[in-house]
Amino acid sequence: MISRKRSVVSCLLSGILFIFFAMLTGCAEKTVDTSDYLGDYSYDAPLTAMVYEDFDGEGEGIVYREVTDYDKLIGYTKVPIVIYFYTSYQEDGGTATAMVEELAETYHDQILFVSADTLQTEELTRHFNIGATPDFVLLHGGALIASFEAFDGKAWTESDLENWILTNKGNG
Repeated sequence: MISRKRSVVSCLLSGILFIFFAMLTGCAEKTVDTSDYLGDYSYDAPLTAMVYEDFDGEGEGIVYREVTDYDKLIGYTKVPIVIYFYTSYQEDGGTATAMVEELAETYHDQILFVSADTLQTEELTRHFNIGATPDFVLLHGGALIASFEAFDGKAWTESDLENWILTNKGNG
C-alpha cells in the first residue's frame, strides 16, 4: 500500500514539475479564450465575431457572437484577426458576406474573422480610414498588418481575398 502511495505521489510530482518546467521555458503558453470577449449569438450587433462552433446540437458551422470587449479581443487573441467592414444599408446580395463566412469556416483555427457595420462602428471605421465597403483589415497582437481595399473598382474574388490573408497573416 505504501509503494502505491509513493507511486501516485511520484507521478503527481513528476506532472507538476513537467508543467512548471514547461511554463518556465514557454512551452506551455497560456491560451486566451476569446469567449471572454464575446457575448451571445447576434446577427444584428454592430461588431460580431464569426465563430466556428456547434450550434445547439445542430452541427458545426459559423455563428455570429457579439464582440463585448474589442480592445481585449484584438490585444489578447493569439491568432490574426480579419475585420470585414460592411454597411448594413447596402445589400451585396450576400456575396461578400458569404465569401467571408466560407473563409471563416475554412480557417477557423488559424484566423478570427470579425464583421463591423460601418454605420454603427463609426469610431472603428474612422480609425482604419474605411471609405467604402466592403473593406478588410488584418490585425495581429492589436497591430495593423495590412489592408485589403475590396471596393477599389476592380473585380476581386474569394481567392484574391484568401491569398491576401495567407500572404499577410505571417507578417504579424
